[in-house]
Amino acid sequence: MNSRFLLILCLALLIAACAPQQQAFQATVAPTDIGAAAPVYSPTPTLTATATLTVTPSPTATVTPTPTLTPSLTSTPSPTFTPTQPLVTLTAPAREGAPRAVLNRPADLAPTAGWSCGDFPCEDDIDGFMARIQVPPGYQLDHLGQFPGQPMQIVYGPDDRLYATVLEDGATRSGAVYMLNADGSTTRYAGDFFSPVGLAFQPGTDVLYVSSRRLPEKDGALWRIVPGDAPEIVLDDLPCCYGLIDNQPNGIVFGPDGYLYLGIGGLTDHGESLVPASAAYAEIQPLEAAILRIQPHTGAVEAFARGLRNPYDITFDATGQFYATDQGLVSGQGDRLLVVEAGAHFGWPYWRTRGCEGCPVKPANLDVVPDAVSFLPYSIPRGLVAYTGTQFPQNMFNNLFVTLWNGTDDAQRVVRFDPLALARADSSGEPVEGEPFVTGLIRPVDVAVAPDGSLVVADFIYGHVWRVSYTG
Repeated sequence: MNSRFLLILCLALLIAACAPQQQAFQATVAPTDIGAAAPVYSPTPTLTATATLTVTPSPTATVTPTPTLTPSLTSTPSPTFTPTQPLVTLTAPAREGAPRAVLNRPADLAPTAGWSCGDFPCEDDIDGFMARIQVPPGYQLDHLGQFPGQPMQIVYGPDDRLYATVLEDGATRSGAVYMLNADGSTTRYAGDFFSPVGLAFQPGTDVLYVSSRRLPEKDGALWRIVPGDAPEIVLDDLPCCYGLIDNQPNGIVFGPDGYLYLGIGGLTDHGESLVPASAAYAEIQPLEAAILRIQPHTGAVEAFARGLRNPYDITFDATGQFYATDQGLVSGQGDRLLVVEAGAHFGWPYWRTRGCEGCPVKPANLDVVPDAVSFLPYSIPRGLVAYTGTQFPQNMFNNLFVTLWNGTDDAQRVVRFDPLALARADSSGEPVEGEPFVTGLIRPVDVAVAPDGSLVVADFIYGHVWRVSYTG
Protein backbone atom coordinates (compact mmCIF):
# COMPACT_ATOMS: atom_id res chain seq x y z
CA MET A 1 0.00 0.00 0.00
CA ASN A 2 2.77 2.26 0.86
CA SER A 3 4.66 1.36 -2.27
CA ARG A 4 1.55 2.05 -4.40
CA PHE A 5 1.19 5.41 -2.74
CA LEU A 6 4.81 6.22 -3.44
CA LEU A 7 4.39 5.25 -7.10
CA ILE A 8 1.38 7.55 -7.52
CA LEU A 9 3.25 10.36 -5.82
CA CYS A 10 6.22 9.98 -8.15
CA LEU A 11 3.99 10.08 -11.25
CA ALA A 12 2.30 13.24 -10.00
CA LEU A 13 5.66 14.91 -9.44
CA LEU A 14 6.84 13.85 -12.89
CA ILE A 15 3.76 15.32 -14.61
CA ALA A 16 4.17 18.55 -12.70
CA ALA A 17 7.78 18.82 -13.78
CA CYS A 18 7.07 18.15 -17.45
CA ALA A 19 4.11 20.53 -17.86
CA PRO A 20 6.18 23.80 -17.93
CA GLN A 21 8.55 22.33 -20.52
CA GLN A 22 5.65 21.55 -22.85
CA GLN A 23 4.41 25.16 -22.61
CA ALA A 24 7.86 26.54 -23.32
CA PHE A 25 8.24 24.36 -26.38
CA GLN A 26 4.90 25.48 -27.76
CA ALA A 27 5.94 29.13 -27.29
CA THR A 28 9.09 28.72 -29.34
CA VAL A 29 7.42 26.72 -32.08
CA ALA A 30 4.44 29.02 -32.55
CA PRO A 31 6.15 31.77 -34.63
CA THR A 32 7.14 29.30 -37.26
CA ASP A 33 3.79 27.56 -37.37
CA ILE A 34 1.97 28.87 -40.47
CA GLY A 35 -1.46 27.84 -39.22
CA ALA A 36 -1.80 28.42 -35.55
CA ALA A 37 0.81 31.16 -35.48
CA ALA A 38 -0.74 33.30 -38.20
CA PRO A 39 -1.89 35.95 -35.72
CA VAL A 40 1.66 36.03 -34.36
CA TYR A 41 3.25 36.23 -37.89
CA SER A 42 0.93 38.85 -39.22
CA PRO A 43 2.56 41.67 -37.22
CA THR A 44 5.78 40.95 -39.08
CA PRO A 45 4.35 42.49 -42.28
CA THR A 46 6.97 45.06 -41.39
CA LEU A 47 8.92 42.81 -43.71
CA THR A 48 6.74 43.96 -46.61
CA ALA A 49 7.62 47.54 -45.73
CA THR A 50 11.30 46.85 -45.43
CA ALA A 51 11.33 44.35 -48.22
CA THR A 52 11.41 46.48 -51.37
CA LEU A 53 9.17 49.41 -50.62
CA THR A 54 11.98 51.31 -49.01
CA VAL A 55 14.26 50.31 -51.89
CA THR A 56 12.03 50.96 -54.89
CA PRO A 57 11.30 54.56 -53.90
CA SER A 58 15.00 55.32 -53.86
CA PRO A 59 15.50 54.44 -57.54
CA THR A 60 12.55 56.60 -58.48
CA ALA A 61 14.08 59.36 -56.40
CA THR A 62 17.32 59.08 -58.33
CA VAL A 63 15.42 59.01 -61.61
CA THR A 64 13.38 62.11 -60.94
CA PRO A 65 16.44 64.37 -61.34
CA THR A 66 16.48 63.46 -65.05
CA PRO A 67 13.68 65.95 -65.77
CA THR A 68 16.00 68.58 -64.33
CA LEU A 69 18.56 67.48 -66.92
CA THR A 70 16.26 68.01 -69.87
CA PRO A 71 15.89 71.76 -69.20
CA SER A 72 19.66 72.02 -69.21
CA LEU A 73 19.65 70.34 -72.60
CA THR A 74 17.25 72.92 -73.94
CA SER A 75 19.53 75.63 -72.62
CA THR A 76 22.71 74.21 -74.09
CA PRO A 77 22.15 75.97 -77.45
CA SER A 78 22.70 79.28 -75.70
CA PRO A 79 26.30 78.40 -74.85
CA THR A 80 26.80 77.42 -78.47
CA PHE A 81 25.51 80.84 -79.46
CA THR A 82 28.03 82.49 -77.16
CA PRO A 83 30.53 83.98 -79.60
CA THR A 84 33.71 82.16 -78.76
CA GLN A 85 34.52 80.76 -82.21
CA PRO A 86 37.58 82.43 -83.72
CA LEU A 87 37.27 84.15 -87.05
CA VAL A 88 37.75 81.44 -89.66
CA THR A 89 40.11 83.40 -91.89
CA LEU A 90 42.26 84.35 -88.92
CA THR A 91 43.06 80.76 -88.07
CA ALA A 92 43.92 79.71 -91.63
CA PRO A 93 47.48 78.37 -92.12
CA ALA A 94 49.76 81.29 -92.79
CA ARG A 95 51.47 81.27 -96.20
CA GLU A 96 51.51 77.49 -96.64
CA GLY A 97 51.47 76.73 -100.34
CA ALA A 98 52.04 80.35 -101.37
CA PRO A 99 54.60 81.20 -104.06
CA ARG A 100 57.98 82.39 -102.85
CA ALA A 101 58.44 86.03 -101.96
CA VAL A 102 59.07 88.38 -104.87
CA LEU A 103 60.00 92.00 -105.30
CA ASN A 104 56.73 93.87 -105.75
CA ARG A 105 56.29 96.48 -108.43
CA PRO A 106 53.38 98.94 -108.56
CA ALA A 107 50.76 98.93 -111.26
CA ASP A 108 51.12 101.48 -114.03
CA LEU A 109 48.71 104.39 -114.17
CA ALA A 110 45.94 104.03 -116.73
CA PRO A 111 45.45 106.40 -119.67
CA THR A 112 42.65 108.80 -118.86
CA ALA A 113 41.23 109.58 -122.32
CA GLY A 114 40.41 108.04 -125.67
CA TRP A 115 37.95 105.40 -124.53
CA SER A 116 34.61 104.42 -125.99
CA CYS A 117 32.71 106.76 -123.66
CA GLY A 118 35.25 109.57 -123.31
CA ASP A 119 37.38 109.25 -120.18
CA PHE A 120 36.19 105.68 -119.60
CA PRO A 121 34.97 102.72 -121.64
CA CYS A 122 31.22 102.34 -122.03
CA GLU A 123 29.37 100.02 -119.66
CA ASP A 124 29.38 96.99 -121.98
CA ASP A 125 32.89 97.61 -123.35
CA ILE A 126 34.64 94.86 -121.39
CA ASP A 127 37.60 94.79 -123.78
CA GLY A 128 38.03 98.51 -123.26
CA PHE A 129 38.10 98.07 -119.48
CA MET A 130 40.54 95.19 -119.78
CA ALA A 131 42.84 97.49 -121.74
CA ARG A 132 42.41 100.40 -119.36
CA ILE A 133 42.69 98.70 -115.95
CA GLN A 134 46.30 98.06 -114.92
CA VAL A 135 47.73 95.54 -112.44
CA PRO A 136 51.37 94.91 -111.38
CA PRO A 137 53.68 92.75 -113.50
CA GLY A 138 53.12 89.08 -112.71
CA TYR A 139 49.38 89.54 -112.15
CA GLN A 140 46.41 88.97 -114.44
CA LEU A 141 43.03 90.74 -114.68
CA ASP A 142 39.71 88.98 -115.41
CA HIS A 143 36.10 90.10 -115.55
CA LEU A 144 33.86 88.03 -113.24
CA GLY A 145 30.44 89.58 -113.80
CA GLN A 146 28.22 92.58 -113.16
CA PHE A 147 25.73 93.40 -110.42
CA PRO A 148 22.39 95.02 -111.44
CA GLY A 149 23.00 98.35 -109.75
CA GLN A 150 25.68 99.97 -107.59
CA PRO A 151 27.46 97.55 -105.23
CA MET A 152 28.33 98.92 -101.81
CA GLN A 153 30.30 96.10 -100.20
CA ILE A 154 31.16 92.50 -101.10
CA VAL A 155 31.94 89.29 -99.21
CA TYR A 156 32.36 85.61 -100.03
CA GLY A 157 29.88 83.21 -98.46
CA PRO A 158 30.32 79.65 -97.17
CA ASP A 159 29.17 78.43 -100.59
CA ASP A 160 32.19 80.20 -102.19
CA ARG A 161 29.92 82.63 -104.04
CA LEU A 162 30.35 86.39 -103.97
CA TYR A 163 27.59 88.36 -102.20
CA ALA A 164 27.04 92.11 -102.39
CA THR A 165 24.80 94.82 -101.01
CA VAL A 166 23.50 96.61 -104.10
CA LEU A 167 21.62 99.87 -104.61
CA GLU A 168 18.91 99.05 -107.11
CA ASP A 169 17.76 102.67 -107.21
CA GLY A 170 20.40 105.25 -106.38
CA ALA A 171 17.87 108.07 -106.15
CA THR A 172 15.87 106.43 -103.34
CA ARG A 173 18.81 104.37 -101.94
CA SER A 174 16.65 101.25 -102.03
CA GLY A 175 18.50 98.00 -102.50
CA ALA A 176 19.00 94.33 -101.75
CA VAL A 177 21.59 91.60 -101.33
CA TYR A 178 22.66 89.83 -104.54
CA MET A 179 24.92 86.88 -105.19
CA LEU A 180 27.16 86.41 -108.20
CA ASN A 181 26.86 83.03 -109.93
CA ALA A 182 29.70 81.08 -111.55
CA ASP A 183 28.54 82.06 -115.05
CA GLY A 184 28.64 85.79 -114.23
CA SER A 185 24.88 86.17 -113.78
CA THR A 186 23.36 87.40 -110.52
CA THR A 187 20.54 86.28 -108.24
CA ARG A 188 18.60 88.51 -105.85
CA TYR A 189 19.20 86.91 -102.48
CA ALA A 190 17.36 89.10 -99.95
CA GLY A 191 15.70 92.50 -99.68
CA ASP A 192 14.32 95.11 -99.42
CA PHE A 193 16.61 97.58 -97.62
CA PHE A 194 17.21 101.32 -97.50
CA SER A 195 20.87 102.06 -98.19
CA PRO A 196 22.31 98.61 -97.44
CA VAL A 197 26.09 98.71 -96.93
CA GLY A 198 27.83 96.16 -94.72
CA LEU A 199 27.42 92.39 -94.90
CA ALA A 200 29.16 89.48 -93.18
CA PHE A 201 28.52 85.77 -92.71
CA GLN A 202 28.81 84.46 -89.18
CA PRO A 203 31.80 82.08 -89.19
CA GLY A 204 30.85 78.43 -89.47
CA THR A 205 27.27 79.22 -90.53
CA ASP A 206 25.28 80.44 -93.53
CA VAL A 207 23.65 83.20 -91.47
CA LEU A 208 24.19 86.62 -93.08
CA TYR A 209 24.17 89.98 -91.26
CA VAL A 210 23.45 93.24 -93.12
CA SER A 211 23.66 96.89 -92.06
CA SER A 212 21.32 99.52 -93.49
CA ARG A 213 18.75 102.12 -92.52
CA ARG A 214 15.13 101.54 -91.54
CA LEU A 215 14.06 104.76 -93.29
CA PRO A 216 15.83 106.88 -95.93
CA GLU A 217 17.34 109.34 -93.45
CA LYS A 218 17.04 107.85 -89.97
CA ASP A 219 17.05 104.71 -87.83
CA GLY A 220 20.22 102.73 -88.45
CA ALA A 221 19.60 99.00 -88.51
CA LEU A 222 21.31 95.62 -88.31
CA TRP A 223 19.57 92.62 -89.89
CA ARG A 224 19.99 88.86 -89.64
CA ILE A 225 19.19 86.68 -92.68
CA VAL A 226 18.73 82.93 -92.18
CA PRO A 227 18.45 81.07 -95.52
CA GLY A 228 14.81 80.54 -96.43
CA ASP A 229 13.53 83.11 -93.91
CA ALA A 230 12.69 86.78 -94.23
CA PRO A 231 15.30 89.21 -92.83
CA GLU A 232 14.83 89.89 -89.13
CA ILE A 233 15.88 92.93 -87.14
CA VAL A 234 18.69 92.62 -84.61
CA LEU A 235 18.97 96.37 -83.91
CA ASP A 236 16.78 99.14 -85.31
CA ASP A 237 17.77 102.24 -83.34
CA LEU A 238 21.42 102.75 -84.25
CA PRO A 239 22.62 106.34 -84.82
CA CYS A 240 21.94 107.60 -88.36
CA CYS A 241 22.36 109.68 -90.55
CA TYR A 242 24.21 112.65 -92.08
CA GLY A 243 22.03 113.25 -95.13
CA LEU A 244 20.70 110.71 -97.60
CA ILE A 245 24.10 109.22 -98.43
CA ASP A 246 26.71 109.58 -95.71
CA ASN A 247 27.39 108.52 -92.12
CA GLN A 248 25.26 105.53 -91.19
CA PRO A 249 25.82 101.89 -90.09
CA ASN A 250 28.55 100.81 -92.54
CA GLY A 251 30.97 97.89 -92.78
CA ILE A 252 30.66 94.86 -90.52
CA VAL A 253 32.97 91.95 -89.73
CA PHE A 254 33.12 89.12 -87.22
CA GLY A 255 36.12 89.31 -84.92
CA PRO A 256 38.35 86.62 -83.42
CA ASP A 257 36.13 86.65 -80.31
CA GLY A 258 33.03 85.72 -82.32
CA TYR A 259 31.40 89.11 -81.81
CA LEU A 260 30.23 91.30 -84.68
CA TYR A 261 31.95 94.67 -85.21
CA LEU A 262 30.20 97.54 -86.98
CA GLY A 263 31.51 100.92 -88.15
CA ILE A 264 29.00 103.73 -87.67
CA GLY A 265 29.31 107.36 -88.74
CA GLY A 266 28.74 110.62 -86.91
CA LEU A 267 25.47 112.52 -87.11
CA THR A 268 27.21 115.75 -88.12
CA ASP A 269 30.12 116.69 -90.34
CA HIS A 270 32.38 118.22 -87.68
CA GLY A 271 30.32 118.41 -84.51
CA GLU A 272 28.41 121.49 -85.65
CA SER A 273 25.42 122.39 -83.50
CA LEU A 274 21.98 121.40 -84.70
CA VAL A 275 20.48 124.03 -82.37
CA PRO A 276 22.96 126.95 -82.46
CA ALA A 277 20.72 129.15 -80.31
CA SER A 278 21.09 126.85 -77.30
CA ALA A 279 24.32 124.91 -77.87
CA ALA A 280 27.63 125.83 -79.46
CA TYR A 281 28.32 122.26 -80.64
CA ALA A 282 26.40 119.06 -81.12
CA GLU A 283 26.31 116.54 -78.29
CA ILE A 284 28.02 113.36 -79.45
CA GLN A 285 25.88 110.31 -78.74
CA PRO A 286 27.53 107.30 -77.06
CA LEU A 287 27.24 105.04 -80.14
CA GLU A 288 27.82 107.48 -82.99
CA ALA A 289 31.15 108.04 -84.76
CA ALA A 290 32.40 104.74 -83.42
CA ILE A 291 33.12 101.09 -84.02
CA LEU A 292 30.57 99.03 -82.14
CA ARG A 293 30.96 95.56 -80.67
CA ILE A 294 27.71 93.57 -80.85
CA GLN A 295 26.62 90.22 -79.48
CA PRO A 296 24.95 89.00 -82.70
CA HIS A 297 22.22 86.90 -81.07
CA THR A 298 21.14 89.15 -78.22
CA GLY A 299 21.89 92.53 -79.83
CA ALA A 300 23.85 93.70 -76.76
CA VAL A 301 26.01 96.57 -78.00
CA GLU A 302 28.90 98.69 -76.75
CA ALA A 303 31.32 101.21 -78.24
CA PHE A 304 34.67 99.50 -78.93
CA ALA A 305 36.48 102.60 -80.27
CA ARG A 306 35.39 106.22 -80.75
CA GLY A 307 36.25 109.40 -82.60
CA LEU A 308 35.82 108.18 -86.20
CA ARG A 309 33.86 110.45 -88.51
CA ASN A 310 32.60 107.81 -90.94
CA PRO A 311 34.29 104.39 -90.65
CA TYR A 312 33.27 102.80 -93.93
CA ASP A 313 34.98 99.41 -93.76
CA ILE A 314 36.74 97.33 -91.11
CA THR A 315 38.82 94.15 -91.18
CA PHE A 316 41.01 91.84 -89.10
CA ASP A 317 44.26 90.39 -90.39
CA ALA A 318 45.53 86.87 -89.68
CA THR A 319 47.14 87.95 -86.40
CA GLY A 320 43.94 89.53 -85.11
CA GLN A 321 45.08 93.10 -85.76
CA PHE A 322 42.09 95.35 -86.39
CA TYR A 323 41.98 98.06 -89.13
CA ALA A 324 39.44 100.60 -90.39
CA THR A 325 39.07 103.10 -93.21
CA ASP A 326 37.62 106.46 -92.14
CA GLN A 327 36.25 109.16 -94.42
CA GLY A 328 37.01 112.78 -93.60
CA LEU A 329 35.12 116.05 -93.50
CA VAL A 330 33.13 117.63 -96.29
CA SER A 331 36.04 120.06 -96.59
CA GLY A 332 38.38 117.14 -97.33
CA GLN A 333 40.43 116.68 -94.17
CA GLY A 334 40.61 113.38 -92.39
CA ASP A 335 40.62 110.59 -94.99
CA ARG A 336 42.69 107.89 -93.28
CA LEU A 337 43.53 104.30 -92.42
CA LEU A 338 43.49 103.39 -88.73
CA VAL A 339 44.90 100.65 -86.53
CA VAL A 340 42.04 100.04 -84.11
CA GLU A 341 42.47 99.16 -80.44
CA ALA A 342 39.86 98.68 -77.74
CA GLY A 343 39.02 101.92 -75.95
CA ALA A 344 40.93 104.09 -78.44
CA HIS A 345 39.74 107.55 -79.44
CA PHE A 346 40.71 108.81 -82.91
CA GLY A 347 40.02 112.50 -82.46
CA TRP A 348 36.81 113.38 -84.31
CA PRO A 349 35.24 115.95 -84.01
CA TYR A 350 38.16 117.72 -82.27
CA TRP A 351 39.98 118.46 -85.52
CA ARG A 352 41.19 122.03 -85.19
CA THR A 353 44.71 120.73 -85.71
CA ARG A 354 43.55 119.46 -89.12
CA GLY A 355 42.44 122.96 -90.11
CA CYS A 356 38.78 122.72 -89.08
CA GLU A 357 38.14 126.08 -87.41
CA GLY A 358 34.50 125.19 -86.73
CA CYS A 359 35.38 122.02 -84.84
CA PRO A 360 35.13 121.93 -81.03
CA VAL A 361 38.28 122.18 -78.93
CA LYS A 362 39.78 118.89 -77.81
CA PRO A 363 39.33 118.20 -74.10
CA ALA A 364 42.64 118.38 -72.26
CA ASN A 365 42.27 114.89 -70.77
CA LEU A 366 41.51 113.15 -74.10
CA ASP A 367 44.28 111.01 -75.56
CA VAL A 368 43.99 110.74 -79.33
CA VAL A 369 45.45 107.82 -81.30
CA PRO A 370 47.20 109.06 -84.49
CA ASP A 371 46.35 107.88 -88.01
CA ALA A 372 48.24 104.90 -89.40
CA VAL A 373 47.96 106.45 -92.88
CA SER A 374 46.69 109.90 -93.83
CA PHE A 375 45.36 110.04 -97.38
CA LEU A 376 45.22 113.14 -99.53
CA PRO A 377 42.01 115.15 -99.12
CA TYR A 378 39.00 113.80 -101.03
CA SER A 379 40.56 110.39 -101.66
CA ILE A 380 37.53 108.84 -99.88
CA PRO A 381 38.84 105.45 -98.73
CA ARG A 382 36.15 102.79 -98.73
CA GLY A 383 36.76 99.06 -99.09
CA LEU A 384 39.42 97.35 -96.99
CA VAL A 385 40.72 93.78 -96.67
CA ALA A 386 43.78 92.01 -95.27
CA TYR A 387 45.20 89.42 -97.66
CA THR A 388 45.01 86.01 -95.95
CA GLY A 389 45.13 83.82 -99.06
CA THR A 390 47.98 81.73 -100.44
CA GLN A 391 47.83 82.44 -104.18
CA PHE A 392 49.86 85.66 -103.96
CA PRO A 393 53.59 85.53 -103.04
CA GLN A 394 54.46 84.91 -99.41
CA ASN A 395 55.48 88.49 -98.73
CA MET A 396 51.94 89.63 -99.67
CA PHE A 397 50.42 87.75 -96.73
CA ASN A 398 48.62 90.12 -94.31
CA ASN A 399 49.11 93.06 -96.68
CA LEU A 400 46.24 95.54 -96.62
CA PHE A 401 44.32 96.54 -99.76
CA VAL A 402 42.29 99.75 -99.71
CA THR A 403 39.97 101.13 -102.40
CA LEU A 404 40.25 104.90 -102.96
CA TRP A 405 36.87 105.79 -104.38
CA ASN A 406 36.90 109.39 -105.52
CA GLY A 407 37.69 110.80 -108.96
CA THR A 408 40.94 112.52 -108.06
CA ASP A 409 44.41 112.08 -109.52
CA ASP A 410 45.60 109.95 -106.61
CA ALA A 411 42.44 107.85 -106.26
CA GLN A 412 40.18 105.63 -108.43
CA ARG A 413 42.44 102.70 -107.56
CA VAL A 414 43.28 99.94 -105.12
CA VAL A 415 46.42 100.60 -103.07
CA ARG A 416 48.51 98.13 -101.06
CA PHE A 417 50.16 98.55 -97.65
CA ASP A 418 52.76 96.30 -96.09
CA PRO A 419 51.96 96.01 -92.35
CA LEU A 420 55.69 95.98 -91.57
CA ALA A 421 56.01 99.37 -93.26
CA LEU A 422 53.07 100.62 -91.18
CA ALA A 423 54.82 99.43 -88.01
CA ARG A 424 58.06 101.17 -88.98
CA ALA A 425 56.19 104.35 -89.81
CA ASP A 426 54.43 104.23 -86.45
CA SER A 427 57.76 104.15 -84.62
CA SER A 428 59.50 106.72 -86.84
CA GLY A 429 56.62 109.07 -87.56
CA GLU A 430 57.34 108.97 -91.29
CA PRO A 431 54.30 109.05 -93.61
CA VAL A 432 53.36 105.93 -95.56
CA GLU A 433 52.02 105.93 -99.11
CA GLY A 434 49.98 103.15 -100.59
CA GLU A 435 51.46 101.36 -103.59
CA PRO A 436 49.13 101.32 -106.63
CA PHE A 437 47.90 97.76 -107.14
CA VAL A 438 44.88 98.20 -109.46
CA THR A 439 44.48 101.43 -111.44
CA GLY A 440 42.11 102.62 -114.15
CA LEU A 441 38.90 101.87 -112.25
CA ILE A 442 35.99 104.31 -112.15
CA ARG A 443 34.75 104.13 -108.53
CA PRO A 444 36.28 101.10 -106.77
CA VAL A 445 34.07 100.55 -103.75
CA ASP A 446 35.18 97.32 -102.10
CA VAL A 447 37.69 94.49 -102.25
CA ALA A 448 37.64 90.88 -101.01
CA VAL A 449 39.87 87.80 -100.97
CA ALA A 450 38.34 84.97 -103.04
CA PRO A 451 38.40 81.34 -101.87
CA ASP A 452 41.11 80.58 -104.47
CA GLY A 453 43.32 83.35 -103.06
CA SER A 454 42.76 85.89 -105.84
CA LEU A 455 41.71 89.47 -105.09
CA VAL A 456 38.28 90.66 -106.23
CA VAL A 457 37.31 94.32 -106.72
CA ALA A 458 33.81 95.75 -107.20
CA ASP A 459 33.29 99.03 -109.09
CA PHE A 460 30.39 101.20 -108.02
CA ILE A 461 29.44 102.89 -111.29
CA TYR A 462 28.46 99.97 -113.55
CA GLY A 463 28.57 97.19 -110.98
CA HIS A 464 31.45 95.36 -112.67
CA VAL A 465 33.47 92.84 -110.67
CA TRP A 466 37.15 92.28 -111.48
CA ARG A 467 39.52 89.56 -110.34
CA VAL A 468 43.29 89.92 -109.93
CA SER A 469 45.29 86.64 -109.94
CA TYR A 470 48.99 86.00 -109.53
CA THR A 471 50.60 84.33 -112.55
CA GLY A 472 54.28 84.59 -111.55
